[in-house]
Amino acid sequence: MGGLGILSEDGGLVFGRGWRDAGNGRKNVLIIHPALEQPTPTTIDRLAHEYSLKDELDSTWAVRPLELVRDRGQATLVLEDPGGELLGSLLGTPMEVGRFLRIAVGLAAVLGKAHRRGLIHKDIKPANILVNIASGEVRLTGFGIASRLPRERQPPDPPEVIAGTLAYMAPEQTGRMNRSVDSRSDLYSLGVTFYEMLTGSLPFSASDPMEWVYCHIARQADPPGERARGIPEVLSSIVMKLLAKTAGERYQTAAGVEADLSRCLSEWQSHGRIDPFLLGAHDTPDRLLIAEELYGRESEINALLTAFDRVVAQGTPELVLVSGYSGVGKSAVVNELHKVLVPPRGLFAAGKFDQYKRDIPYATLAQAFQTLIRQILVKSEAEVAQWRRALAEALGAHGQLMIDLVPELEFIIGKQPAVPELPPQETQNRFKLVFRRFLGAFATPEHPLALFLDDLQWLDAATVELIEHLVTHSEVRHLLLVGAYRDNEVGPTHPLLRTLQAIKTADARVAEIVLAPLGPDDVGRLAGSALHCDAERALPLAQLVHEKTGGNPFFAIQFLTELAEEGLLAFDPTVPSWQWDLDRIRAKNYSGNVVDLMAAKLRRLSAPTQDALKQFACLGNAAETFILILVQGETIHTAFGEAVHAGLVVQQERTYKFLHDRIQQAAYSLISDAYRADVHLSIGRVLLASMTSDQLAEHLFDVANQLNQGAARLIDRDEKAQVATINLRAGRKAKASAAYASALAYFSAGTALLDENDWSSRYELAFNLWLERAECECVTGAFDTASQLIDQLLPRAASKLDEAAVYNLKVRLHTLKSENHDAVATALTCLRQLGIDMPAHPT
Repeated sequence: MGGLGILSEDGGLVFGRGWRDAGNGRKNVLIIHPALEQPTPTTIDRLAHEYSLKDELDSTWAVRPLELVRDRGQATLVLEDPGGELLGSLLGTPMEVGRFLRIAVGLAAVLGKAHRRGLIHKDIKPANILVNIASGEVRLTGFGIASRLPRERQPPDPPEVIAGTLAYMAPEQTGRMNRSVDSRSDLYSLGVTFYEMLTGSLPFSASDPMEWVYCHIARQADPPGERARGIPEVLSSIVMKLLAKTAGERYQTAAGVEADLSRCLSEWQSHGRIDPFLLGAHDTPDRLLIAEELYGRESEINALLTAFDRVVAQGTPELVLVSGYSGVGKSAVVNELHKVLVPPRGLFAAGKFDQYKRDIPYATLAQAFQTLIRQILVKSEAEVAQWRRALAEALGAHGQLMIDLVPELEFIIGKQPAVPELPPQETQNRFKLVFRRFLGAFATPEHPLALFLDDLQWLDAATVELIEHLVTHSEVRHLLLVGAYRDNEVGPTHPLLRTLQAIKTADARVAEIVLAPLGPDDVGRLAGSALHCDAERALPLAQLVHEKTGGNPFFAIQFLTELAEEGLLAFDPTVPSWQWDLDRIRAKNYSGNVVDLMAAKLRRLSAPTQDALKQFACLGNAAETFILILVQGETIHTAFGEAVHAGLVVQQERTYKFLHDRIQQAAYSLISDAYRADVHLSIGRVLLASMTSDQLAEHLFDVANQLNQGAARLIDRDEKAQVATINLRAGRKAKASAAYASALAYFSAGTALLDENDWSSRYELAFNLWLERAECECVTGAFDTASQLIDQLLPRAASKLDEAAVYNLKVRLHTLKSENHDAVATALTCLRQLGIDMPAHPT
């Protein structure tokens, strides 16, 4: 293979022409290889991904891969050479209208074929389009980040690391629009490409990645007709329709674009002009695309965005509470913040409480700040150094406390000294102070912070205290703390409501947003948009959907999706429009419960996928890929593929997560009550056996929780002792973070696994669990239980040292209860046991 002539160098890849030996001589080929001698793994992965699509790419509309050659850390992708040149080489000045239309019609046609094959390209641009001017043929290349999924969510990662090309990127592909990426994202990039063809320049210019993001999500481009002369008004309108910020306002299909451009070409060739006509007349999609617009939520979104604007302008922290039933759209409303964070360079961190992980202290805060730390780690060394200085200054000698919370922090600030042990109250105060400083390093005038904590109804006791502390301390600035919770699951005695009352009493700024179910009109708008028909025609169906779902948005969307999957909503290409039969839908007698509806959907998946989802549900609403691989093996991506394609599970770089709690709940419900403990125990055993010591230390709470939920099935005494030891470690880890209620849960689980015989055979384990539990009962105010445990411990102490530890705890208990006389008497008794006789009233 040889003779490489470079056609372009773009995105870390060199694209060129070459040849290789064939049976009857030399054959021209196209070659793509990394620009660097030591390419990043991401670059190699993109070449491998494009090669993996070879059987789905057709030579009539795509440049088809032939071979992937790997050699000593390098990779070269060899492709067919259909002739022609890259579109990028034809640009720089405005293109003549006739030539533009001939290329544009072909380009829309080949993109439509890619979409019909189930592919989203995600990187449409002139450097990935091959044009043969003589034959008029157009082909796509550059499928290195193409997706086989009908839609996917791009998280709001730093723009420097988002896959794709920022100058051509659809707004939702930036992760800042609270919308999914689908085939219409390619149509936006097609619009940017058309704009450049017609005017000779891009619609926007920017000096850094975040400015590109801002341009795409917030700035309106000048119409092409204002940039260059001689562009017919209709062509200008087609391009501007493609460049709409929200996917619902764009063309919905490449076929719709092709139809309008073909009409333009016909008129231009016939009489040199294009008369105005209605755009999009042939643009009804043949698959159900339910709009992600938040119908009926305008005032609530405005209240949230106004609160953030106040934080930016004044620096005063605010707490915004968003409440409503499950599925009513709380998270969707909060995620609208992403758009307004861009101009002030704001940061967004989010964590979600899990109903099955209530004893893991600060897990949700750890999840939120883990996201921020990972975003820092991909930045340039100069930016990482700035963060290193800021964090080191904020944390001082207490960095290890935050590394215990977010292990990745160590990659920024390095190894930190151990922090000294302190009495419980001082430990609590120190943790709150250090966390406040840690938070302050992120929430600054240069980058205000929006911290979103979801599902507060499941929050742990340690986090609820910390939230109150953060909101009521005036030195915390430039922070918008947003909490979402299901108000129907929070009763008058719930710790969240008590904390909120304390926050309001302290005169902190608190706003409350209550989300009600959608009314019939809003459900009508949702249905009409999905089915591309007017509200009047959609009204009877919308009324039925509202009646069945009670106006719950998540339920309504799932219900419509279910109707399409069952064929009760169907696209008729002869009309062309969507059709439905209300009588058949009513006769189907669908469940009025969203969990039952989702469970029925899950049961239609293959058995391996169902089994994978059941185990996943036991792990929580999200799980790191490496943990899923430990539990289920390397086939996890295959097992989850079906669920990801169905939109039930979302795959991100390092994690999988359920799209919604109700899906997790439905997957969990597929495990019969009689077997749930067995499944949890099996998962706990696998994790314990498979993890390295470092992995176990990092995921100690996860392992302990699985084993505890399966503890009823433990029989072997040695295994019970092993699980009790895990609980002792987990309790001490929680206690080190001043999360005493969580620590108590682990110590209690540990003591429950031991019996009388263990006091002789495993004395040290038994004594430590009982002593730690007694201390946590004491600190959390359960004085009677603490007293009973101390009385049981004293006669069991096997050494003077252990006896002294129990007496010490008993003195603290008396002191907390203001029983000072008893505290002195206990201390003197302890001293006498140690051979020190001191009078109660010394001279």
